[in-house]
Amino acid sequence: MLRPEAEGDLNTRWAAVIVGELVKNGVAVFHVSPGNRNVPLIAALTREPRARIKMALDERGGAYCALGHARATGRPAAVVCTSGSALANYLPAVIEAHRDELPLIVLSADRPPELIDSDANQTIRQVGVFGGFCRMVLDLPCPTGAYPLNALRMKLDQAAAIHDGPVHINCPFREPLLPPPGDSHQPEAAGPVPAAPYTVFTPVEAVPTDLAPVVECLAATRRGLVVVGRVDPWDDASAVGPVAAALGWPLYCDVGASLRGRLPGAGRLFSLDHPEALRLVRAYDPRTILQFGTGLVSKNYYGQLLDRQRRTLVLVSPRQGYRDPSHQAAFRVRASVRGFCRALDLSRFGPPDKGPIHDLLGAMDRLGAAIEAVTPETTLSFPAIARILWTRLPDGEGLFLGNSLTIRVFDQLRVTARKDVQVVTNRGVSGIEGNIATAVGFAEAAGRRVTAVIGDVSLLHDLNSLLLATTSAAPVIVVVVNNQGGRIFDRLPVAGYHEIAVPWTTTPHTMHFAHAARQFGLAYSLATTPGELAAGYHAALEDGASRLLEVALAPETDLNTFRHIQAVRL
Repeated sequence: MLRPEAEGDLNTRWAAVIVGELVKNGVAVFHVSPGNRNVPLIAALTREPRARIKMALDERGGAYCALGHARATGRPAAVVCTSGSALANYLPAVIEAHRDELPLIVLSADRPPELIDSDANQTIRQVGVFGGFCRMVLDLPCPTGAYPLNALRMKLDQAAAIHDGPVHINCPFREPLLPPPGDSHQPEAAGPVPAAPYTVFTPVEAVPTDLAPVVECLAATRRGLVVVGRVDPWDDASAVGPVAAALGWPLYCDVGASLRGRLPGAGRLFSLDHPEALRLVRAYDPRTILQFGTGLVSKNYYGQLLDRQRRTLVLVSPRQGYRDPSHQAAFRVRASVRGFCRALDLSRFGPPDKGPIHDLLGAMDRLGAAIEAVTPETTLSFPAIARILWTRLPDGEGLFLGNSLTIRVFDQLRVTARKDVQVVTNRGVSGIEGNIATAVGFAEAAGRRVTAVIGDVSLLHDLNSLLLATTSAAPVIVVVVNNQGGRIFDRLPVAGYHEIAVPWTTTPHTMHFAHAARQFGLAYSLATTPGELAAGYHAALEDGASRLLEVALAPETDLNTFRHIQAVRL
């Protein structure tokens, strides 16, 4: 049996190997939450000069911050927590990472196996706590001299090489967790520590192989439609431009594609959810739909436009699975969008049927103008908020869009001017938690300012993360639309059941956020008119620091505007 101080020595050595091997694999950022059982990992991080440590008081916020890092870089950040319920707070972000195939490394400290199910304090069954949402679960033993360190290194290299979903590494430690202060004793080294990863795991490249049937389908189509959803990585979406131009078909870009201000004509089909827009596209009757990416905001695209009896859907995405909730795809090409576009012989595409295309685009332009004409200019509404912010958002910056009403309104915004903006969303499972944390994680990793537009319930859900915005290395302007609850439910069928809708779905409240901003040391401004919003956002951009901009939106006024917009017909 080891002397007590030797346990601390082994813990220190193993933690150093764990941290060091992750760093060698490019994991540079570690979001650390407080605890005692994870002190061997914290000690190793403080002694690793290549590691950047971020303090995460709230595990849920820390995990979403790491998720923002992944969205910006395509590389994993790690989250580090103590044992017990701390680990469970990572679950929402783990689910989002699983659904969106984003890298995330969960590094949890644990109690030794003899304490599991013993009624020991702060002890749960941690292995498997995330169910089937992890690509890999590495359950390490307690540090022991009998376990080859090279085997440990190889397993860590395998885990760190997974970039299409979350990984859970569980690290049990026995007490004493650290050697006595000042004790220089270390276990004897098992050979030199390599400077590079012990084992390099190369990824499988998803490239198109036999595209002849797809090319034949596209070449034979004279009346088609190009649809762009969220593309991985996001800058691959720019490869769509030449293909869309060669086909000559109308182009619809989901707001999450970040293309509406970057590709010519990408804003002309500005909606698939407005009743008249949907009617126009259905009347155009595309015979083939070429869809790049996945996860479109539009519900009507999947539910009312796709019809295999009338149309052929070609779906291109590197993600796993069929990624088609309509179950209509005739061709499912698992390849990178850029690789697919480069593999196409654009000379094979013949001239499109220009008459119906011209009619559709002209009608969509008239519809967009009519919708803008019935949107009040002197009172605030969600569409007015979206247009004010979008037109003033500087090129090259980030725009995080919260779920529920926010992203739907921006998704139906007609964009006419060129603008290079990266739109960031958590649309994997469309949760309202962790919005601010994700925006901060993205801003810091991308090194660019982010405007985060979220609802009041989303802000209440992630209030702790205002501390992250306060300390963010890159500015985050949090624009909270306070319409006194979850007002999307006023637009859904449940609104017809008043006793259910109020208060159980709309969750009305009377709170405002000036005191919250002051508590977290954020500059604050309140907008109650379009002019005040424009002025407040301009001041935020000029100031160059993180701040909270609250937009007070009367829910009944906004609902009336929505109804007027929905009633527009040509």
